[in-house]
Amino acid sequence: MSDTDSIRKDAADGSPQPRPRRLRDVHAQATRAALVAAARACFVRDGWNATTLDGVALAAGTTKGAVYHHFKDKKALFHAVYESLSQELVQAIVDRDAALGPGIQGALRAFLMHAANESYRTVLFTEGPGVLGSATCREIDLRYSLGLLHQLVEDNLPPQVREAGGTGLIATLMLALVIEAGHILAETSEPAQTTKRLEFLLARMLSALG
Repeated sequence: MSDTDSIRKDAADGSPQPRPRRLRDVHAQATRAALVAAARACFVRDGWNATTLDGVALAAGTTKGAVYHHFKDKKALFHAVYESLSQELVQAIVDRDAALGPGIQGALRAFLMHAANESYRTVLFTEGPGVLGSATCREIDLRYSLGLLHQLVEDNLPPQVREAGGTGLIATLMLALVIEAGHILAETSEPAQTTKRLEFLLARMLSALG
């Protein structure tokens, strides 16, 4: 049976058919993704103050009008970059190299390793709170990170600890610890040494939970 015959058969059977994506929608999504990628590079390289929408449009190979079609202003564009990097960082921890180890300790090592990356350090931990405000950053961090931390707590801490402290509360406190670690890494002039100290201290704190 050909693909066309199969489609006709499904239609005759009343099976729902996926609606084809309109070319205009595909183009719009591609343009938005290009703008976010270009803005990320500009914010990391030049910082919030020196980045302009004209510069982002030029880097993305489009027009300033296209920027305003997708984003209200520079802050909205930064918000999209922050959100994209937050999601990317969590995924990097999930997909971490097996050599970093399993469980909470492995996830912690992966976070510290990636948090020292210039993109995460600049956007998430240096510029983010000042541009978006701490409340907005916290909302994004919770949205993308809390599920992973919740699962790590469920999988790695003893039942009596989870019952006494509450899985959600423990996960939220862990998130506060690692975000503060990220801010410390963003400000230090000795990232390698500071990373080792942070890993040691956070590991000792978390090991106390069992």
